[in-house]
Amino acid sequence: MVTEQMKQFNEELIEEVRGYKDNDKCSTEDAFTNVFSMYVIDAGESFINNCNVMSYKKDCEKAKINGYVYDEYFQTLTLVVSVFENRTEVAKMGKTDIKKYSKQATKFYRMCKAGYFENVEETDSGYVISEYINEYEREIENIRVILMTNKETTPDIPESIRIDKVMVKFDVWDLERVCQSLYQKKSHEDIVVRFQNKYSYPLKMIKVKQKNEIYDCYIGVISGQCLAEVYRDEGQRLIEKNVRSFLQATGKINPGIKNTLQNEPEMFMTYNNGISTTAKSIIIDEDKSDDAFVIIKEITDWQIVNGGQTTASIHNALQTGIDISSVNVQMKLTVIRNESKTEEMVGFISKYANSQNKINMSDFSANDSYHVEMERLSRKIYVPVENGKSTQRWYYERARGQYMVDVNRHSTPSQKKKFKEFNPKAMCITKTVAAKCMMAWMKYPHVVSKGLETNFIEYSAMIKRGEVPEPTEETYISMIAKVILFKECDKLVAKQNFGGYKAQINYYTIALLSEFFSNKVLDNQIWKMQTISPELSLLIEELILVVWNHFMNPEVKGINITQWCKKEDCWKLLKNRYKNGLI
Repeated sequence: MVTEQMKQFNEELIEEVRGYKDNDKCSTEDAFTNVFSMYVIDAGESFINNCNVMSYKKDCEKAKINGYVYDEYFQTLTLVVSVFENRTEVAKMGKTDIKKYSKQATKFYRMCKAGYFENVEETDSGYVISEYINEYEREIENIRVILMTNKETTPDIPESIRIDKVMVKFDVWDLERVCQSLYQKKSHEDIVVRFQNKYSYPLKMIKVKQKNEIYDCYIGVISGQCLAEVYRDEGQRLIEKNVRSFLQATGKINPGIKNTLQNEPEMFMTYNNGISTTAKSIIIDEDKSDDAFVIIKEITDWQIVNGGQTTASIHNALQTGIDISSVNVQMKLTVIRNESKTEEMVGFISKYANSQNKINMSDFSANDSYHVEMERLSRKIYVPVENGKSTQRWYYERARGQYMVDVNRHSTPSQKKKFKEFNPKAMCITKTVAAKCMMAWMKYPHVVSKGLETNFIEYSAMIKRGEVPEPTEETYISMIAKVILFKECDKLVAKQNFGGYKAQINYYTIALLSEFFSNKVLDNQIWKMQTISPELSLLIEELILVVWNHFMNPEVKGINITQWCKKEDCWKLLKNRYKNGLI
């Protein structure tokens, strides 16, 4: 049923898509994919973190794609198909169309496997996407197809299928689902894992004897079969408190896990570090427990805070037919009795227990004060005007959808209109976009090229290390100046119609400008004008061509440009070429 909130959300969403399209000079569907995906990520769909937005459609082949990303941590390729309805009236989508649009993505994947794009132009979006997918072809064990639409859909998700040995699962994010996550902000029901009744596997563990009012700790072993089955049923909900975006952004697949499962499953217990888990509460089978062991029948809010890769790898092995009957995994279970300590303890368990990722997990909650202060400054600092009283300000959006929620807190159209006059949608900036603009200026174009989420995590880590200036009126104005600079650069790049590398050209152009011409970028002047000078525009246009020529002449011929841009060597080479007049 279409609610009033859904109607309001759809109106604001359409306006946001139009604004994105105008600013980014992209297609309406690409604008929708970019905008809507950020709401979906904020709602908990971490598989599309760092999603590459690019459209390809071939009606005669019944193939379509709007976004794609490969996650090395879970060996999962995610394909996004978008369906945007550019009407304020909320349309409906039934089972037949859900299946039709979802299967368009799998058709595109089959075309990639069949070499369909080998002889098309290198600038063609189909070629760019297929080149990316083919690079990971041998590693892909799972595909997730996500249909995103601002229609209201029926609850008919296509059944999972197999393409050769790859399992393909489908999901749908419609207007209602995103709207619920945005406005209700309800914590979903806790996971309840019924080991005894559902899995016929009562969990036998040793309770660590200690006097502690905050938590109880248990040590034991869980079978790989049971762990894989729980993950099959609960999926990523099991690792929601494991800073999922961080794991997916930085984790690299550990070949040792896979090799052991395939070749020496009986040795898995001794070679693997096991999993660290937490829970809100447990139910113990008192009749079968004694002083030495406890038998756990049920766990509420079970979370794997370290060992997500281990769990996913065992699940993948089960899916692909590997015999895991002899696989066992050591397990630590911390039952946090003091609920107020949950987030703190989970953060530190993740940070200190993790040894598979090259960067230790950070307790990102410590960085909240930075964004809270930036938000506060944005609400009090108005944009300067030549005459009269200033009435507009930039809106720093600390949480995705915060602007839209604030708009709809006003009950009448006139109140909403007044709020938007003071806080224009075009001047709403999310913390991830602000981090993108800042990191490009701070000369990390290779990091920004890895995606907004990965970039934001690195930016957050730099904040924590004191490498980013603390929020003050001066640093806030400087940040907004960099946002304006980036937006103007983006417009200049869009005019050139370079094709699939627009985002990377932006990052490298801003970094090059910062490296060699930072003295020509005057924050206070940009803040006062709310734009850049004609002279600075001309300089940026020159640097854009330099960056484009750099991309078109890599040191290694035939390299995937998108992947090359993620490497620091690409940035170092550009600096060297420009400094020595080689480009």
